[in-house]
Amino acid sequence: MQKVLITGASGFIGGFLTEDMICRGLETYAAVRPSSNTADLVKAGVRILYWNFEDIDEMASLLREYHFDYIIHNAGLTKSKSKAEFFKVNTEYVKNLTDAIRLSGIQIKKILFVSSLASYGPADFQENGMVSESSIPHPVTIYGESKLEAEKLLMATELPYIIIRPTAVFGPRDKDFLTLFKMVNDGFEVMAGLKPQMLSFIYVKDLVRFTGDALTSDLCRKAYFMCDGQMYKAEYFNEIVRKLLNKKTIKIKLPLPIVWLVAHVSGFIANFTGKYPPLNPEKFNEIKARNWSCDLTPAIRDLNFKPQYNLKSGLEETISWYKNEHWL
Repeated sequence: MQKVLITGASGFIGGFLTEDMICRGLETYAAVRPSSNTADLVKAGVRILYWNFEDIDEMASLLREYHFDYIIHNAGLTKSKSKAEFFKVNTEYVKNLTDAIRLSGIQIKKILFVSSLASYGPADFQENGMVSESSIPHPVTIYGESKLEAEKLLMATELPYIIIRPTAVFGPRDKDFLTLFKMVNDGFEVMAGLKPQMLSFIYVKDLVRFTGDALTSDLCRKAYFMCDGQMYKAEYFNEIVRKLLNKKTIKIKLPLPIVWLVAHVSGFIANFTGKYPPLNPEKFNEIKARNWSCDLTPAIRDLNFKPQYNLKSGLEETISWYKNEHWL
């Protein structure tokens, strides 16, 4: 039986990745920190390995012992007040992992790196109004910069890699969008900016299906942007959520300068509380962008990828799960 190691397996996307790998018949291992909650992973049949990204020798020893066929590097940091921490977790850990693979002497079939559309930034800066494989990267957040540098490090190796750059990922168990859902559930819709904003999304089940297909394919040394192939007005997202929750809301549109002020005040307070708020200076840089379109064509061309969910059907399944689990 072929073996796959998944980092970040205890997180939102990671949990779905482990389920998909098990369904594909792969012996699935999760590389986790000792503090991670692994109960659901163990219950699903995942084997647990305690992992230290700062110890290259230890990682190499584990890689040599288990001799994995595939590695999915999904671990990453999405929120931090520290630029150094972003680059440590999102960039340096990728280098440490690739160094460990070389040191181990094993020949893996493929390493798949879950990056982000943030590594290339919004389409606002692209001449054709879409981020594609020919685009020049223009990240607008430190998170995006750290992911881009990690991609460059991986591309500079001789490893058989695949890079996936998903846009906004949503689905059951996700906590990032839950804040927005709760706001609508409480009767409020807050829109940032007075000009229209176009967004792209990918449902988590479509993302992990493509990830598995790319991982086990003959393709390597390629990178793909990942979305459902459609663009949505921000208002449409709220409209679907509002209807699914059967709520009447008070709609508030805030000019970007006000959002900027709130984001920076929240970020300043976070320096003292240690809790990084959902609206922060990094998040503002994403919010002020008006176009997050990306090109799905290469994924369709190379792997015949066809999303099974659009925004509406994905949100229906997601909110149904939230209700059943009493998250809403």
